[in-house]
Amino acid sequence: MFLRNNLIFIFFLFLSCNSRDKNLSLPPVFSDHMVLQRDTEVSFWGKSNPNEKIEIKGSWGKSSSVIADNYGEWVLKLDTPSAGGPYEVVVNDSKNSIIYKDVLIGEVWLASGQSNMQWKLNQCKDCIDNQDEEIANANYDKIRFFNNPMDLSMEVVKNQSWRKVKSEYAKEREGINSKESFSATGYFFARELYKELKVPIGIIGSSWGGTRVEAWTNIDKLKQIYPNKTIELSKIDNFSNSESKIKKYNDSILLINNERFDYKFVKIPEWSEDQNKWNLIKNGWADLDLQDSKFKNKDYDDSLWPYWKPSIIDSEYPIYPGFFESVFNVNEKLLHDGVIWFRTSFDLNKIDKNYILRIENGIDDADQTYINGNLVGNIFNSALVREYKIPKEILNKGKNTLAIRVTDYRLGGGFKGPINLISEDINIEFPFNKFKYKHQAFIYDLKYFMIHSYSPEELFKNQGEINSKFIEPKGFNNPNEYSILYKRILSNIIPYTIKGTIWYQGESNVSNYNEYQTLFSAMIDNWRETWGYNFPFYYAQIAPFPEPGTLGVREAQRKALESTENTGMAVLMDIGEEDDIHPHNKQDVGKRLALLALDKQYGFNYVSSGPKYKSHQAKGRYLYVDFDSVGSGLDFIGGENGFEIAGKDNVFYPAVAKIVNNRIRLYSKEVKRPINVRYGWKNWTVGTLFNKEGLPSSSFSSIKFN
Repeated sequence: MFLRNNLIFIFFLFLSCNSRDKNLSLPPVFSDHMVLQRDTEVSFWGKSNPNEKIEIKGSWGKSSSVIADNYGEWVLKLDTPSAGGPYEVVVNDSKNSIIYKDVLIGEVWLASGQSNMQWKLNQCKDCIDNQDEEIANANYDKIRFFNNPMDLSMEVVKNQSWRKVKSEYAKEREGINSKESFSATGYFFARELYKELKVPIGIIGSSWGGTRVEAWTNIDKLKQIYPNKTIELSKIDNFSNSESKIKKYNDSILLINNERFDYKFVKIPEWSEDQNKWNLIKNGWADLDLQDSKFKNKDYDDSLWPYWKPSIIDSEYPIYPGFFESVFNVNEKLLHDGVIWFRTSFDLNKIDKNYILRIENGIDDADQTYINGNLVGNIFNSALVREYKIPKEILNKGKNTLAIRVTDYRLGGGFKGPINLISEDINIEFPFNKFKYKHQAFIYDLKYFMIHSYSPEELFKNQGEINSKFIEPKGFNNPNEYSILYKRILSNIIPYTIKGTIWYQGESNVSNYNEYQTLFSAMIDNWRETWGYNFPFYYAQIAPFPEPGTLGVREAQRKALESTENTGMAVLMDIGEEDDIHPHNKQDVGKRLALLALDKQYGFNYVSSGPKYKSHQAKGRYLYVDFDSVGSGLDFIGGENGFEIAGKDNVFYPAVAKIVNNRIRLYSKEVKRPINVRYGWKNWTVGTLFNKEGLPSSSFSSIKFN
C-alpha cells in the first residue's frame, strides 16, 4: 500500500511539474545560439504565474528580476557586456528554470521588407552573383540568424530558433518559414559587419514577399495619416477556427454568385518561382479550359469584338497603353484583373525563314500566345521579356492571326511594351489599337477564374451594377491588410533589443507611390516608438524596373531621407534587372547597407553614399549641378547618359554631361535658358553617375514628380 501511494504521489507530482513547466515561457526568439546586443540593457519578456518573481542571470555576472503582473506577463532588462561568448542565460521563477546555451554577445540587426530581403543564396539558379562560390563559403559560427516566419496564425514561429550560418543551410531554397535558410541581403550585410567589427552578428529575418508598407505599420499610426479614411484591421483572433469557417463562407457565396450571374468557376493553377516545378506550372496554365479554346483559331469570327482603345489616363498611376487599367477603371475591381483575349492579323508576302515574336518588357502576369492556332509562347512571369520563336512552317502567305490570352493576377497588368514580329529584314509592330479583345473571366478570391458571358459593351454599361451585386469573399491570411504584419509578425520579436534595422521594400507600393514617402516615414517612426528608442534605419532604394510607378517609389524613398532622421539609403541604380524585379547582385546591396552602418553607426568614416543632388545653377546656356557625398570625386561609369534639362516650359531634353571641377555641367542645343534638371528619370534605366568610390547616384528631379 505504501509503495502504491508513493507511486500515485510521484505520478501526480510529475503531472504537477509538467503543468508548472508550462507556466514559465519566453517567445521563440529566445533560444540556444541567440545573439544579444552588446553594451546595453537587453529586453527579456514572457509569461509565468501571476505575481511570480522572475529572475534572469547571465553567466557574464549580471542578473535582473521582476514580478509578473496579474496576468502572468512580465518584461525586464539585463545588462550585457562587450562582445564575446559563448555564455549561458538562466531564467527562473520559484519552481521552474530555463537555460539558454551558446549565447553570444554582439550586434543585432533586424532585416525586414519583402521578397528582395527574403530571397536566399540559392533561391533559384544564378539568382546570386558567384552563387556556387558564395554558398560554399557561407560558414560563420559567429553570424547567426533567426527567421520570423510568414505565418499569420503565429503557430509556425513556435518551432523557430536561432541558427549559425552554414553552407548546408545556404543550399536550401525554402521560404522564411525554414529554420535554417537565411536572407542573402541580410547575410552579406552581416558578413561585412563581422569582417570589420570582428564581433558576433545576429540577424532577425522578418520579411514577406509582395507586401505593402501599410501592412507593416500600426493601425493607430495609419489612422493619423488617413483621418478621413476607414481603416480597419481584421478582427480574426483565432485563426485555426476561423480558417475553416471563412472557407465554408467563401465556398457558399461562390455558389450564390454563380446562381446570380451564371458564372462558371475554374480553379487557378498554383504557381511557384521554383524552377524545378516550372514545366508543371507552364503546362497547368497552357491547359486551362476557360471555354475559350476557339479564340486562338485563325478562322474564328471576332467581328463582334471591339478594338482595344486606351481611354483612361490617371496621372497618379502611370500605365502602359496595353494595361487592363488603360481601358477598365481601377475602381471596378472585377474588371482590371482576370483574363482578356487579344486578336489581330498580319500579312506576309514571303516565308523563307523563321521569325521571332518579341513582346518588349514582358506581360503581367501570364500569357499563352498563338500564331494561326499554334501555341508559340507560354510564360507565367511578369518580369520576363517574351521572345517566342515562330517556325516558318506555321505561317501562311497572306493573312495570319496572332491571338494572345493574357491573365492579370493582381495589381496593374497587361502588356508592358510594344509587340513586334522580327526577322533579319522584317520588323512588324502591332499597335495596341489594332487588337480586338474580349474580357473572358474575372478573378475570385485569388483562387478561381469566373467565366462570364458579358460583351465588352455590357461590361462598360453595367460594371457598377455588377460590382454592387457581386458578393465579395472574405479575406483570410492576406498579408496586405492594414497593419496585419505589424500585429501578427513583428509582435513575435518586439521588443527584442536590436542595434538597428535594414529594409528592402517598395515594389508593392508602385500603385500609390505618391503616398509612399509619408507612409514609409510614418512606419519608421512607428517602429522606433514601439521599440522605445531611435535606432538607425538603413534601407535599399528599389532598383530600376519597367513596372509603372517604380520611378515614383524611388523618388519617394530619396525624399524620405529628408523626412526622417538617423536613416540612410543604399542606391541600386546600377544593379537592376530589366527582366526581373529581384536584382541578382545581392552582394552589393548588403555591402552598401553595411557601409552605411559602419560609417554612420560605428564611426569608420567610410564614404557610404553615392552623389546626392544638392542644387543647380544656370550660367548662360549651361546648367551646373552640385552634389553632396562626392567622396574623392565624381565619375561616369558606362557612359554619360541619363541627364535632361528644361527651360521654363518644363519640357525636358537630353543633355550632354561633363564633369567640371567636381560639378556636372549640362548642355542641350534645344534649351536656350535652362532652369531645371533631372537624372535617371525613367522606371527602367541604368545609372551612370558615381563617385570614385564606386557608389551610384540616385535618380532625381529639381521639380516635383507628377
